[in-house]
Amino acid sequence: MKDKMSVIGIGFKLAIMTILYSILMVVPGYYIKSDLRINIIPYKFLLIPGIILLIVGVPFLIVSIVTINKAYKADSLKTDGIYSICRHPLYSSWILFIVPGVVLIFNSWTLLTVPIVMFFIFNVLIKEEESFLQNKFGEEYFSYKKKVSLLFPMFWKYKRKKHKRTRE
Repeated sequence: MKDKMSVIGIGFKLAIMTILYSILMVVPGYYIKSDLRINIIPYKFLLIPGIILLIVGVPFLIVSIVTINKAYKADSLKTDGIYSICRHPLYSSWILFIVPGVVLIFNSWTLLTVPIVMFFIFNVLIKEEESFLQNKFGEEYFSYKKKVSLLFPMFWKYKRKKHKRTRE
């Protein structure tokens, strides 16, 4: 087991595999020149949820990046804030919000499979990162793991970090 894992964890592997799969889905459609648009649903009914997913996903991603960078530099386990609603909010933002939002906006049958395949790739790759975190943080991570969902955000469990107030 590695002593140190990159701040992006399995993110690079997940991105490469997703990009390769996406290319496999786009290229045949381009050469077949068939209509791969989702025509059974009016485009505005795809566009609106796509935009909503991006509106939720992008801030979720930004907060995740800022938070994990601070925790990584401090060599600490982050369990509050955005990390109180899912253990991997950075991956969650991509798999559940951003990629599906973009796919809906692009309106393509073949691309609809990308977030699904991403989810399966994530479930295979995340074992490495979970194992690393378990070895690094021990019981603290094991306890956190029992309370917090792997990928699906439980927004109702959001806990803000409490700041101590001092009297002057």
